[in-house]
Amino acid sequence: MIKRAGLKLAFNTLFVKLMVSFLCVIVLLASCNLFAYLYLSRKLYKEIVRYNELGMKQTVDSYENQFRMTQTMLISLMRSDRWTVNLEILNRVKDNNRYDILPEVKENLAALYTNPFLHLDNFILIFRKAGYVLEKEGTSSIEDMFGKYYASTDYPPEYWAQSTAGSTFMQVLPVSDFQEHSMGQTRPKGPLMPIWFKAASYGDVYGLLLVNPQRLYAAYGQSGDSTFSIWDREGAMLFASSPTGDMRSPVPLQRDTYHERKGNFFYFYKKGADTGFTYERVVPIASIAAEMMRLNVLLVSLLSAAVAVAIVTSVLFSLRLNHPLSRLIAMLERKSAAAEPISNIREYAILSDRMSSILQTNERIRTDLDRKNTLVQQYAYTNKVKNIPMAPNLADIEQLVQSNRPFAAVLYEIVFKNPELAYESKMLMLRKLIHNLFSPRDGVTLPIEQNRLMSLIFDPDSQSDLVQTLETLKQLLLADDYLYLTIAVSPVYPAHTSFTEAYGQLSELLSERKLNGDTQIITGPRASLSNASRLKLTAGEDLHTLLMNGNENAVLEWVDRQLDVLKRKDAAVREYRAFARGAAEQVEITLAKLNMRARTEMLLEIEKIGRLYNVKQYQDWFRELIRPALVVLAERSVTKDPIASFVLDYMENHYCEDINLDAIADKLNLTPGYLSGYFKEKVGINFSDHLNELRINKAKALLMNLELRIADVAGYVGYQNVNSFIRMFKRCSGVTPGEYRKALPPPAQRSDASNL
Repeated sequence: MIKRAGLKLAFNTLFVKLMVSFLCVIVLLASCNLFAYLYLSRKLYKEIVRYNELGMKQTVDSYENQFRMTQTMLISLMRSDRWTVNLEILNRVKDNNRYDILPEVKENLAALYTNPFLHLDNFILIFRKAGYVLEKEGTSSIEDMFGKYYASTDYPPEYWAQSTAGSTFMQVLPVSDFQEHSMGQTRPKGPLMPIWFKAASYGDVYGLLLVNPQRLYAAYGQSGDSTFSIWDREGAMLFASSPTGDMRSPVPLQRDTYHERKGNFFYFYKKGADTGFTYERVVPIASIAAEMMRLNVLLVSLLSAAVAVAIVTSVLFSLRLNHPLSRLIAMLERKSAAAEPISNIREYAILSDRMSSILQTNERIRTDLDRKNTLVQQYAYTNKVKNIPMAPNLADIEQLVQSNRPFAAVLYEIVFKNPELAYESKMLMLRKLIHNLFSPRDGVTLPIEQNRLMSLIFDPDSQSDLVQTLETLKQLLLADDYLYLTIAVSPVYPAHTSFTEAYGQLSELLSERKLNGDTQIITGPRASLSNASRLKLTAGEDLHTLLMNGNENAVLEWVDRQLDVLKRKDAAVREYRAFARGAAEQVEITLAKLNMRARTEMLLEIEKIGRLYNVKQYQDWFRELIRPALVVLAERSVTKDPIASFVLDYMENHYCEDINLDAIADKLNLTPGYLSGYFKEKVGINFSDHLNELRINKAKALLMNLELRIADVAGYVGYQNVNSFIRMFKRCSGVTPGEYRKALPPPAQRSDASNL
């Protein structure tokens, strides 16, 4: 029959393995049931008591090891010289402002409270001298920490402000219920077991470990109907697994382990070898009787199962095939490779090996996709902020953007005071610091420009909450004098607000910073700048006249006066930059009129304005701008051409008349063609282009008078046809005269500028 079935009798084949396993199971079940019935039926009651004693011993050993491990880790931490020095510095942080070591100490705390074997809810350092605490969420006062965030009727703030560790290194205190009071609401934190210790060998610094006793009991306690409690050396209850009237204060133990029966309960006691605590377990007698009944039922069931196995041998033989297959299916459902071979059967071993290889490859691909999805999400947010349209084949990327939740935005503009140095590593550290500050929140930090970062925080509490976090960042940057930040903080936007709109508003707020080299946090337009924001300093004809006179002292005195006006009016940085650009443009215009365009590119370095952060730097920048220009003007005055000067002067005095090249050539006894080429060579611009440029510049000044019509202005500057004037004005200026007039500032602003 075996030959007809085509089965091979090799030991590692599926058929032989199933047959041998089946027979072994039948023999084992029969033997176990017979032994259990003969042996356990006689000693069942003693074994149940012994079982409780062994369980009690295991639980006590686990708790003792837990307290010993906690003490060992604390002692190891305190023996660190670095830890001791850091605590001493932080205890006097109000004097030394050494907030930069907070992250390092928080990492030391995190090494303990993130240890899953310690079952800690928090690790709190209490600096009594400085009057604050440090924990995983940051810093706060002692009153706020134990009056708001970890409030307990058993342990008010005064307790932690005055209590000492006593003669012991580590003091375990009774469990108490803690709550958090914030935003007008009370949120229970559940029962916690405080462990109080002195965090440094000297100085008024204490540590507090908040242990979750329920998790600890779930890890070490026994299941069932029993009640478990811990008592200290003085007989005070430290912890009880459940409130019950069956507990009673343990009597002094004559030996380490003891049990007794009182009424309807068994009391099991054991004394901790290291802590001296007394551990108590109360087991109802009814529970033990129920266990006995369950064991008797189990014995009968095992005997019945042994008989059933013999009857349904053929059924179990078929079911044996299901076990390796179910493990293979489970491995596919978990999408993870098996930790060990599924079976030593050759057929299943081959399947398991192939599937494990496929799943491992799939896991590597998934990890790589997760990393790329993070980059894609950042790309999607950046495109959403800048309103860059997605390609049709990338439209699904927008689903990664959370655009249906209230949010707040923070825009950072970073300026390095010495741009010639390489600050790539500093930039990365700054970005990591900002990310860590907002990491507990639901948000993302994006690089927007080369020197700009933007944080989007979803469902924030309030703008003031963000400002408080950013104040911490500002304090951490006080020691870094090589850079400064301008931080614009938005209010909480509703869900329908676009990221692009938020970015535009924050970009406007960045220009509200004051002129200094400090990090500034801006939450809105400064009221003190209501006058300065209307300030429109322009160089205009005053600077042109001073440049043409060639008096360096007069020009620089004029510049210093304008900068002093800006300073007295508490102007924003944008006002300084606008004035500097206006002055640079006027210098360029003055040089251009004298055919010195090639020299202006060497003189004007407008991009340097963005790195100036005090008035002295602006004064130096103006001197670098103006002194070379005056040198060039002086050289030009020495080599001034008489024919070109005559033509320029004539155009300046008669631009409002109907003048042309023929008339001026006749006055000089020259042919128009010769004069045209000569003028272009000396001045660098065609006669007609220069005349139109001169007339349009004069027209711009006249357009500031709103009582003049555009047709009147056209006639005053020499255009008899108003349409020709409009076309020429738009060609030179890019806008029509009407559009130019609408873009002019209100009269009050122009009067301020004229006074300057």
